[in-house]
Amino acid sequence: MAVAVASSLTGDCLSSCPTDERMWRVWAEERLAALQQALLEAQAQAQFQEARFTSLVEALPGHVVVTTKEGGVVAANPSGHDWLQTTTADKPAADSALILQHRFQDSAAFLSQAHALQAGTQSRYQQEIALAAGDMMEWNYWVLGDGSLGHVQYFQPLTQPAQRHSGSQHDAQQEFYQAILQELPIELAVFDAEHSCRFTNARRVAASALWECGSELNQAACPPNQPLPTQQAEQRQRYFEQALETRIAVLWEETHTTADGKTQHTQQHYRPVYAADGSLRSVVAVGLDITERRQAEKQLTDQQTFYEYALDQLPCDVGIFDDQFRYLYVNASGIKDPAVRKWVIGKDNFAYFARNKRPLAMAEERHARLEQAVRERRLVTYEETFFRPEGTRHQYRCLQPVFHPDGSLHLVIGYGLDVTDRVVTEQALRHAKLAAESAVRAREIFLANMSHEIRTPMNAILGMSQLLAKTPLTPTQNSYQQAISTSAENLLVIINDILDLSKLEAGKMVLEQVGFSPAQLLQQVEQTLHYKAAEAGLTLRTQSPSQLPAVLLGDPHRIVQVLLNLTGNAIKFTEKGQVVVSCDVTSTDEGTAEIRFQVTDTGVGIDSAFLARIFQEFSQEDASVTRKFGGTGLGLSICRNLVKLMDSELQVTSQKQHGTEVQFTLRLPVGTATDLLPQALLPADSSLYQELRYKHVLLVEDNHFNRQIAKTFLQHAHVQVTEAEHGAQAVALAQEQPFDVILMDIQMPVLDGYAATDALRQQLHLDTPIIALTANAIKGEREKCLAAGMNAYLTKPFKEAELLQVVSEWITPRIAALAPPIEPVKAPTSVSALYEIDELLQVGQGDLSFVTLMLETFVESGEELLQALKQGLRERCVTQLKSAAHTLKPSLAHLHVWHLMPYVSELDEWQGEFQEAPLATLVTSIAQGLQEVMTHMRSSFA
Repeated sequence: MAVAVASSLTGDCLSSCPTDERMWRVWAEERLAALQQALLEAQAQAQFQEARFTSLVEALPGHVVVTTKEGGVVAANPSGHDWLQTTTADKPAADSALILQHRFQDSAAFLSQAHALQAGTQSRYQQEIALAAGDMMEWNYWVLGDGSLGHVQYFQPLTQPAQRHSGSQHDAQQEFYQAILQELPIELAVFDAEHSCRFTNARRVAASALWECGSELNQAACPPNQPLPTQQAEQRQRYFEQALETRIAVLWEETHTTADGKTQHTQQHYRPVYAADGSLRSVVAVGLDITERRQAEKQLTDQQTFYEYALDQLPCDVGIFDDQFRYLYVNASGIKDPAVRKWVIGKDNFAYFARNKRPLAMAEERHARLEQAVRERRLVTYEETFFRPEGTRHQYRCLQPVFHPDGSLHLVIGYGLDVTDRVVTEQALRHAKLAAESAVRAREIFLANMSHEIRTPMNAILGMSQLLAKTPLTPTQNSYQQAISTSAENLLVIINDILDLSKLEAGKMVLEQVGFSPAQLLQQVEQTLHYKAAEAGLTLRTQSPSQLPAVLLGDPHRIVQVLLNLTGNAIKFTEKGQVVVSCDVTSTDEGTAEIRFQVTDTGVGIDSAFLARIFQEFSQEDASVTRKFGGTGLGLSICRNLVKLMDSELQVTSQKQHGTEVQFTLRLPVGTATDLLPQALLPADSSLYQELRYKHVLLVEDNHFNRQIAKTFLQHAHVQVTEAEHGAQAVALAQEQPFDVILMDIQMPVLDGYAATDALRQQLHLDTPIIALTANAIKGEREKCLAAGMNAYLTKPFKEAELLQVVSEWITPRIAALAPPIEPVKAPTSVSALYEIDELLQVGQGDLSFVTLMLETFVESGEELLQALKQGLRERCVTQLKSAAHTLKPSLAHLHVWHLMPYVSELDEWQGEFQEAPLATLVTSIAQGLQEVMTHMRSSFA
């Protein structure tokens, strides 16, 4: 009953399956609970039947042994266990005949006959057999059904042969056999040679179709309310005749409808029994109720259909493999073709891939991954790529082995997700990253070139202006000189603003943490802008409280930069009145102080509508502001970013025609006097000027004006100056005479500053201090100079005091001793950050003309390869692109052009067909980088 209910619950599972995921889960849980309850009831019924069967066997007299078809002991009564010398707790023996043979005189004959009965399908009754002690035993051997239900052996002692034939003995035996047959869990009927029913057990009588003893086969009586259907009676007649004709058992299945309307399944047998002379003795009809079996099978089928349906709805491939890695199951996502999905069961991946004409290597890879999962006894994941007509697909595979309790492999569960979109996105992001890096690199190169190209003439302008100021000038000439200096310094501020903005955007701005005096910081702002305020007719005041700490720790240069910018803006936009720069302590806490810096003016103010976008780059309130006051609109944006970098916010309060107030608050550690930096600039009356007298300096600079300015500054200190226009000339001069210091420009024709330094350090083995003079103020330039073997770094344009200070630090031993120690930096033999000539110098044994020739050759071949790359991209030819990259790769390796190697290697190792977007990005990156290298090479041997 329970099984039937469970079957009805699952039979229409698919038709009533909810589509909503939450409802589906509730529905599935209810169905599983019903199935579990049905299973428990079925198990209880099976246990009851087993207990009843065991009780029956144990109650029988004599020695009773129930065996399997192969002779293994299933059950026995106590006397049977004594005979077998076993207990009820023992496991079934392999062969009961082997156990019992020693009890008989002719053990071989018993063993042979027992095995014959086991192999056959005929029962044998009332066989006499002698025991080893001489007593006689009656041996009855019953084959239950077709033998699959088991065999029963009954041994009974024969004390007086005459009694065997007595009526009472016969009746006892008949009662004994009938008791057994009545309790068998099968329907049983026996027909004689005249086709009349001679015996039926209780189950047969209770069956839906009854056979009445003494009636003919086709006239078998049934209860009046349950007549046997004509078609069914005719079917039984045919099978009965078939059994007699073929002389072997006939097996078929019948379906009945019971009185309560339920369907009953019965497995029917006709087994003919023949006498020794071959004549028909009887026909045994056996009916086995297999309704529960069929319902259980249907239940299992419904469950299998249900779970397969659920697995088919999953958006991922699911496959289950046996211990030989053959398919046990695969869902619809894994194999969409139903015919192939059915065919693949029992096949391995090699057969499946061969059928689909996929590469053998893929099958080998999948097989190796399965072996890895089993060997390492863990989940194994990997990616698999399929090349299909509609495009390449990528699968993320997972293999999970499942083991038996004894540790042997049971099966492997595999599942996979389609990650094509993710892989395509990653590829696009990778190419976009390359393009972005190329753009950033191009911007850095542009800023470096701009800085160099502008700072070089700026150095000449400021330098000449300083020299001009030292000559007698008329008032008019003096005003002209001041105008030149002011304009040049303003232009230098704009250049620094652009470079600061670039560093802030790139996240390369690094703050210092040094000691400084906030009072001196305000004084520095006032001294710097005092004359500018006076020229505008304004009062510039600074205010600081008495409780202001004497020393704070932070970045004074960036704080001054912000205050100078804010104060300069206040002076610029104030026509009358005053500008106040103040510094207040808002709070103190355990070694830190919260300092508020504030700049207040009485100027024109800012419109409230513009305050919302005041920090945008290149923004002015209106065009007339630029025309009237000048500026780039970068100052406030840079100030805001610098203040943010110091963990604060810039706050602006303003009202049109009523002035503006700008403030920011910093929490800074409180320091001591020992944290203050020593003064770096030399006083005007310093004895260093005397000590620099007659020192010999080699000035290497290709720009005539810059060379003239530096030379004049040095000659004012009575320093002997020898000039060189490029690096090669400097190397030659250094071979001829010693110098106390070498001032080295970076970007020069013939041989630049990096290559010249390399030659001086590596070839001439000179340890003369080399100071870099560069117009490149990009972050990282100082580190490059030190890494190239230089000792110090000075940015153009520089002032006279700055130049003399850095020269004195490396010439005067006393000053050098006071300076902080500088860790020596190992100088690589690099010509520039773009390429290196180590290998060329080694091959040419230091001959620079050979190096130049090789670089010229590389440039010529590079131009040809650039054309080949462009042509390959234009003609969509992957082979040509890969060939050009392959040709270029060794040359880049010899010259150590490492920054281009990733792009060239990716193009050289490109797999698949032509894809315009990623290939165009690669070619553009290679072309720009290669053009930059070749341009630098041309400048070195121009």
